Amino acid sequence: MTEGASREGISPAEKLVDDLLVEILSRVPYKSLCRSKCVCGRWRRVISHPDHRQRLPRYHLHDTLAGFFHFESFTNVTGEGRPLIDPSFPFLPKCDHLELVDSCNGLLLCRCWRQRRFGYLVVNPATEHWVALPDSGWSDKRQTARLGFDPVVSSSHFHVFEFVEDGAGDIDGNVDHEDYDGHAKGVEIYSSKTGVWSHNDNGWGYEISILDGLNSVFFNGMLHLMTLEYVVAAVDVEGNTWRTIPMPQSLDEPFIGIDEGFIGLSRGCLCFVNGNRDEPYKVSVWVLEDYSSEQWTRKHTVSHLHLFRTKRLLFGHDYKVISIHPERNIIFMVLPHSKMLMSYEMDNMEVLFVCELGGSSMLFYLPYVPLYSESLADGH
Repeated sequence: MTEGASREGISPAEKLVDDLLVEILSRVPYKSLCRSKCVCGRWRRVISHPDHRQRLPRYHLHDTLAGFFHFESFTNVTGEGRPLIDPSFPFLPKCDHLELVDSCNGLLLCRCWRQRRFGYLVVNPATEHWVALPDSGWSDKRQTARLGFDPVVSSSHFHVFEFVEDGAGDIDGNVDHEDYDGHAKGVEIYSSKTGVWSHNDNGWGYEISILDGLNSVFFNGMLHLMTLEYVVAAVDVEGNTWRTIPMPQSLDEPFIGIDEGFIGLSRGCLCFVNGNRDEPYKVSVWVLEDYSSEQWTRKHTVSHLHLFRTKRLLFGHDYKVISIHPERNIIFMVLPHSKMLMSYEMDNMEVLFVCELGGSSMLFYLPYVPLYSESLADGH
C-alpha cells in the first residue's frame, strides 16, 4: 500500500467529489492550480470545465494562453511586463543554432544544429526540463516536423512526427529542386514511451503537400495539418489511422489560397479561420462540432472594416491569424507591416490592439501555454 492510499487502494484525493475538489482548489495560488492539472486526468478535466473556471483563481485571458514565440523573441499575450519565458533557453545544451519548430500544450519542439546537422529537443520551458531525441535518419534536412502531446492522456509522454519529403532543405534553406516536389512520402514517428522512431508510408491514399510554415493541431490522438490540396490531413500516433477532412467551402468554391486559412483548437473543437471568395473583405470562423463528420459550421463572420477600419486587406498577406484561444472565443492576429499584435473577441465583437512586436520577420509564431509538470519522459 502506497503512502496516503486507502485500504481499498484509492487515495483520499480521488474520493473527493467535484464540488469539494473545486472548493479546495479555489483557495490555492494560481501556479499551484496549474500544477494540480498534472495530478491526474480527472483533476485536469475538473479544473478545465467551463462551469468551474469562474470559481478558480485568476481566470483571465492569459491563464491558459501565456504568449507567443516569434523567432528569438517572446511576447506576453497581455503585451505588458517582462517576457514570461527567456527565449534564449539558457538551460539547454549549447548549439550552433537553436531553431524553434513547434509547440503543443506547454512543450516545444526544437532543432539543435551542430556542424550542419541537428538533433531534436523536446522542451518544457516552465520547468526547464528537456529531452534529446535519437537520430531519425534525416539529421541534415529540414523535414516538416510537428509535436503531439496531450497532458490529459499522459503528463510525460509525447510523440514527434517528421514527414519525409524528397529534396528537403538544409540548414541554410537550400532545396534540391531536382528531387523536391513538396509531397510527403511518409512519416517518421517518435514515441517517448518506446524511445524509438517508426517509419510509416503515406496512408492518405494520394499525394499530400505539407508546408513547414503552417500550424498544426494535435487532437483526439491525431495530428492535423493544413495542406495545399484544400484538406486537413490527419494521422494518429501509431501511423495506423490516416484521415482527410475537406476544408470549409463557400458557394462550392475553396478558399483562395493556402495563406488564407488557419486551423486551431478551441473549447474541444477543431476550428478553421479563413477569408472567402464571395466575401473577400470578411473573416469567417468555422467549427467542426461533430468530429466524426466532415460538416463545418460557420459560427462567426466579421468584416475587415470592423477589425481594421479599412476593408482592402488580404488574409495571409496584410494580416495573419496566429492563434485561437483554447478556452475562449478569441482569435489573435498580426499585421506584419505594422508589426502589431491584436485580438478579437467574438462574443462582444471587441477589437484590442495588444502591442507592437519586435523582430525583423513576422511570418512565424508559436502560441505558448505553460505546463507546470515536473516530469518529462527520459528528460533532464
